[in-house]
Amino acid sequence: MSIGNTQEGYGAFTKLFHWLIVILFALQYVGANIMTRIEWEETFVGLSQATYYNWHKSLGLVALAIAVFRLINRHLGRLPDWAPTLTEGEHRLIHRYEQVLYLAMFVMPVSGYLYVMSGGFGVQLFGVWKLTNPIGKWEELAFITKWIHIISSYVLLAAIIAHLWVVLRHQFVEKDGLIKRMLPGRRD
Repeated sequence: MSIGNTQEGYGAFTKLFHWLIVILFALQYVGANIMTRIEWEETFVGLSQATYYNWHKSLGLVALAIAVFRLINRHLGRLPDWAPTLTEGEHRLIHRYEQVLYLAMFVMPVSGYLYVMSGGFGVQLFGVWKLTNPIGKWEELAFITKWIHIISSYVLLAAIIAHLWVVLRHQFVEKDGLIKRMLPGRRD
């Protein structure tokens, strides 16, 4: 498998960034659902709500860094040709939800960062480093960015579901092996 994309398939960097984002998005959704459902003094699996919030913020910033690398990688190379088993309608759908996914990779962490900074909550990166707050407390910005973060999480979830629908339909209904194109270590 090549490092970069080729006409025939996705390269190692594209696959790495894809699966890192998948893992981070999954962790973010799970963590967000836990942290917003337990009370301040409660714990879940031995972790406090504050710990979940700090890890959510920290992983969001990691996701932003990976999104930057993913976008650079995307523009440095080319995309492989469409899989021959995809329809024209699927091409259009995939193109649109891919735009939403890329936008969300930036909107989610940036809106989250702006919310916690302008809300005065701050970021204790992985519980170790306190990031300085370049914004200061700004209630109006906190309100707006909080809702951008929440609403965009649902838009992102819809795009993820659309993506999974196409992949799983091809895997289990069409049985054309479409998923192999993005699996690590695969050439096709």
